[in-house]
Amino acid sequence: MRYVRFMRSLALVILGFASGGLFVITSQHFIASAQRDNAASNPDADLQRLKSIVPPASHPMVEVGYHAANLWFAGQKKNWPLANYYWGETRNRLRWEVALNPGPKGTDGNPVDMKSTLDGIEHGSMAKVKDAIDKKDSKAFADEYKNLLEDCYSCHKNVNRAYLRPMVPVNVGPPIINTDPAATWPQ
Repeated sequence: MRYVRFMRSLALVILGFASGGLFVITSQHFIASAQRDNAASNPDADLQRLKSIVPPASHPMVEVGYHAANLWFAGQKKNWPLANYYWGETRNRLRWEVALNPGPKGTDGNPVDMKSTLDGIEHGSMAKVKDAIDKKDSKAFADEYKNLLEDCYSCHKNVNRAYLRPMVPVNVGPPIINTDPAATWPQ
């Protein structure tokens, strides 16, 4: 069983290096190509190119889910420094989402002020999760994490995405980060 886990982890690491290398090579090709094509900068073309490479609004939310799930498991393992890290990453990805999509249509068809919505969540349930982490309070952490998920769902409903119903995670995602605070490997 350990051998299978080791091989799976090794395969993931190799895949990560290969993907990273491909990304670097591809991005260098596109940069060089863009520099050749735009010897004399064209602001309209530059703007169109930037618009074409901005990730969709769903991209940061996928990362929010990833970091929020890891936040849960770090808190469950009482690995408070790791929980603090994932709390910050979750917050940063939410801010990125708001920057990309500051006014999605609400249930009434009018734009929703996502900055104000996020400010409310940050000063409410997210702040309480952070406080539980800082106090290393497992019970408060679990309660406030669930309150955070309820706030997330309220936001999803407000922007016509009630079908995106968050839940307390039951399985760790790709097992690349060890949430055990007593872990001794790797050194």
